[in-house]
Amino acid sequence: MSRLLAILLALFTASPALARPLVVILADARGTETTDLVAPYAVLAESGTVEVKIIAPTLAPVRLMPGKAWVRPQATFAQLTREPDVVVIPFMMPAYDPVRDAWLRERAKRGARIVAICAGAETLARGGLLNGREATTHWFELKRLAKAYPNVRWRRDRRWIVDGPITTTAGVTASIPASLALLRDLAGEEVMRATAARLGVPLPVQAHDGAAFRVGTDAAMTGLSGWANAWRGEKVAVRITDGFDDLAFATALDAWSRTNRSEAFPSQGAVSRHRLAVIAPEKLPRAGRMVEPRNGDPTTALNDIAAAYGKATARYVALTLEHPYWLEVTRAPPRTPPRSWP
Repeated sequence: MSRLLAILLALFTASPALARPLVVILADARGTETTDLVAPYAVLAESGTVEVKIIAPTLAPVRLMPGKAWVRPQATFAQLTREPDVVVIPFMMPAYDPVRDAWLRERAKRGARIVAICAGAETLARGGLLNGREATTHWFELKRLAKAYPNVRWRRDRRWIVDGPITTTAGVTASIPASLALLRDLAGEEVMRATAARLGVPLPVQAHDGAAFRVGTDAAMTGLSGWANAWRGEKVAVRITDGFDDLAFATALDAWSRTNRSEAFPSQGAVSRHRLAVIAPEKLPRAGRMVEPRNGDPTTALNDIAAAYGKATARYVALTLEHPYWLEVTRAPPRTPPRSWP
């Protein structure tokens, strides 16, 4: 018997797939925020140390928002063959779904770690999973959620907050450093650093000045001006081919879709290097601009937008993404530049 146990143990340790943590990312066909969904998938898949799947109640294509694109879920709830170690909840529309919420509560009861990205925190708050805990969310939603859920200790000074088995993040682009921090917990510092380097993104920095994100006169005017001219907005194609970089595509699609001056979509349907299937519009618009997603750092897309439409528009996009680019261009530059922007 001892020899049989030794053989079984050897087989188990020789198969990394058996030992890898399972992380599932929820999605809803009716609408799921682009970076909220793709960033955790891309970061964890790139590491090679985590099994990660995008799951939904059905295999219907998931509409990415903003942007004009869809992705295919990789499994349904019913198709999962084992309990996930981590469940990630991006911002989805509608915010409430009884089947999805019941499934999530059951995973929490069974001990899964829960990670809510951006306004996905509302799903947890509504289900009572944040009661008595510290949490954060997108800056624009904080006041409303603080009023609706007073039993939660809402904070503005962190890009992500871990309170026991629950993690919440600030807005949209906080999904990238928070996913790297999760990867560090699951696979270690060395794996996290190597993954960040390959993706071309800074190492995670948790400190955050969320109170500095607010709609001032300049941002309001930029946004209104964009909306007023949306009817003549530029058609922007994000170039992808099979094997494309998931994270670079997502940050480009998301950022160019928020300018109020352009409509962004993938140049064609393709499958990423991590087997994420992206579906383009059935009838592709005629592109006035083709953009190349070069790396996953949102600063790259924001700089490209500044070059195309001016710094005011890039600042407005950074505000909606809750990205530190907003702080960098709003304030006087520090005497010593920071080592990295999250």
